[in-house]
Amino acid sequence: MQIAGLTVTAVLLAKLLERYAAEQALLLTLLGGTLVTALSVRMLLPVLNQIDALMLRSGLSETHTALLAKAAGICCVTQLAADLCKDAGHSALGSAVMLAGKAALLLLCIPLIDPLLRLLTEVMTCIGG
Repeated sequence: MQIAGLTVTAVLLAKLLERYAAEQALLLTLLGGTLVTALSVRMLLPVLNQIDALMLRSGLSETHTALLAKAAGICCVTQLAADLCKDAGHSALGSAVMLAGKAALLLLCIPLIDPLLRLLTEVMTCIGG
């Protein structure tokens, strides 16, 4: 309820400010989005810790669980930034942010590609020979 109240208040204030100072309205929206995101992450910490513990028990290495956490963070931050750009009327910039987020995810996955290719090579060697 607190987050909903904070969000509605920020939107109403931003709408009032838009008439007189569009830049300040955008900054208020950015601040509100950042606060809501921070509060949401804080609320989700127990859940994230539980997911981390479950993943470790499943046999995945800490590297893999860290990669998954980073990927989720990249997705959230990228979406928030792209939405803010689109709300400000800069949809092309929002699309560019989404492209940069996708590129960051691909770069993050590079450490996973080498073991996957090794496994595929082993499978192909077993099948072929």
